Amino acid sequence: MTLVLRFGRGDAARCRFAISPLQETMSALLVLKKPGRHGWYLPWLREVRPVIARLDLGLLDAAAPSNGYGPDFLWPTPTGPRTTIEDDLAQVRATDPATVAAELAEHARRIDRHALRDDLHRVLTGDPVIARNTLVTQQRLAWQALVEPLWDRIRGLLDADITTRARQLADSGLAGLFADLHRRATWKNEELHLTGFRHGTVDLRGRGLILVPTAFGWPNLGIGPTDDTSVTPPALVYPMLGAARLWEPATRSPAIARLLGSGRASVLAETLVPSTTVSVAHRAGLAPATVSEHLTVLREAGLVTATRRGREVLYRQTPLAAALLHPART
Repeated sequence: MTLVLRFGRGDAARCRFAISPLQETMSALLVLKKPGRHGWYLPWLREVRPVIARLDLGLLDAAAPSNGYGPDFLWPTPTGPRTTIEDDLAQVRATDPATVAAELAEHARRIDRHALRDDLHRVLTGDPVIARNTLVTQQRLAWQALVEPLWDRIRGLLDADITTRARQLADSGLAGLFADLHRRATWKNEELHLTGFRHGTVDLRGRGLILVPTAFGWPNLGIGPTDDTSVTPPALVYPMLGAARLWEPATRSPAIARLLGSGRASVLAETLVPSTTVSVAHRAGLAPATVSEHLTVLREAGLVTATRRGREVLYRQTPLAAALLHPART
């Protein structure tokens, strides 16, 4: 089964990247439902399970798909690379009650009725405003428990992925971008062919395509909305580059500590994932002013690079730093 996205005049120019905190939250919830998806999620699962056990996420868990169809309004298309969780939740909260009712009713028909508590089934199929507002509340709780503690690190890697993909797009066009985006995505004849979805064709009609990298979505590929009459451009959600690095421990080599000093070595180790000064300070247990001084020296020495993201600056290890910290890999 193949879904074909047909690009017309202006669609290529309207392809853009976006980031969605709520997309990460919903994808993280699916990892909880299928914990064996990949081993690199295990450290995160061990940390969040005691926290999530104390929260009431029953309705959200029932509405989130294990596979296949899920209510589209719970996965709003992000507006851009600076989307916040409040932006995402505002989109869900603004969903027309008629849309909520239709999508939840379709979802309720697809899931195993015997596996769903009676009270949750009543909410799913009852007043759509109550259901929508309850789901928004539980999405916020899930965000706070599952994703927010890691968001700075996740955001750094998402930005790094977008930088790499945007360069591919600029250098080689859509053919270069989709050449290694995902094994189920193939570009040919001005069309994007996505295997593993319903068979059909979606004409982009000048809406373009929004590309959304995700940390928790590996190894899946997602697309929506695919309604040919929708005014919202489809969002293609794909696994970001370097997702496993989120849980890779920072390397603090005793030899590098002797060379640079323990504080500077700790700061360098924490820039494995692109990070802000405040984030590095939090993880390294140092004052932000101290970290800022260390980062300045490390940058002058060619061990970190600095990339501006709006009002923030992200610091990241250079290949030279990686060679020093991981000599066996070079």
